[in-house]
Amino acid sequence: MQTPLISIIVPVYNVEPYLRRCLDSIVNQTYTNLEIILIDDGSPDNCPKICDEYAAKDKRITVIHKKNGGLSDARNAGLDICKGEYVSFVDSDDWIANTYVELLTKAIIDNNADISVCEFIRTTQTYNLSISSSNIKYEVFDSTTATKKLWSENYITFVIACGKLLKRTLFSNIRFPKGFVHEDVFISYKFLYNAHKTIFLSIPLYCYFQRKDSIMGNARPSSVRALKAYVERYEFFKEHNETELSKLCLNTLCWDLLYAYAQLKQGHQIQGFTKAKDILTLFQNYQKDYCNFDFPLFSKICFKIFAIFPISYVIYQKLSPIKVRKI
Repeated sequence: MQTPLISIIVPVYNVEPYLRRCLDSIVNQTYTNLEIILIDDGSPDNCPKICDEYAAKDKRITVIHKKNGGLSDARNAGLDICKGEYVSFVDSDDWIANTYVELLTKAIIDNNADISVCEFIRTTQTYNLSISSSNIKYEVFDSTTATKKLWSENYITFVIACGKLLKRTLFSNIRFPKGFVHEDVFISYKFLYNAHKTIFLSIPLYCYFQRKDSIMGNARPSSVRALKAYVERYEFFKEHNETELSKLCLNTLCWDLLYAYAQLKQGHQIQGFTKAKDILTLFQNYQKDYCNFDFPLFSKICFKIFAIFPISYVIYQKLSPIKVRKI
């Protein structure tokens, strides 16, 4: 197997109890041609010292100490300096199987692909993953099929940045947005769509450690998650004349916009929006697009009514709450 340089980017902030577990899982990979970039995002604990300690022992490790700017800013700092042909993101409280890089790299090279994706395990326990390279089956997706996975039952596996090996050139014009929770949603559709081929390995190679004090653990349940990203995603596919993908976006986006409108009217916060009238304007425009697709007539009629009398949705939502897709 070819052994291209692989860059692993690890944002580090306030994870002292978990950092060594993460770094040990990376430095002990069976695939050794690695560039390991640790971004100390102004961590207030002993993480900076731990990063320097590991760098002193392993010449493959580069440490950047920077002012706190958040997860997106830290990942972007790694992307700005990485030199690997492929890049992977590992969060500093998570860990990976010792064959993680080997198997994802083999999948990409054997299939001449741009992205390889593995399953992840959500856990509160520490344990070792040991996955051999024998008898692993791949699923091969073109760009459209891979992007459609963002609406599948397994969508989280494809929407998150972690648990993937990605060709670095996919990030030539892509960076994570600063100041947003669920930052992955803003870019995942772009790199999946721009990749000519994506390989999926239906095996768990990534352990996502779920803790109460994480960013995800503190996400406000009253907000419509990643609404701005959903709007940008629809505009992206509309601009690229991708009818099928645009339809998939609209299928939930109109409901999400109505729900967000109701939430803002009730005083809740919505990421990326401060005025209910801005959301209403978007909805009124998109419901016209919605009517051009072969969606159920009942939904089209409802959206026309809600566009003219938005207060009727607030009443409707209270009587029959709409479940907003969670990411």
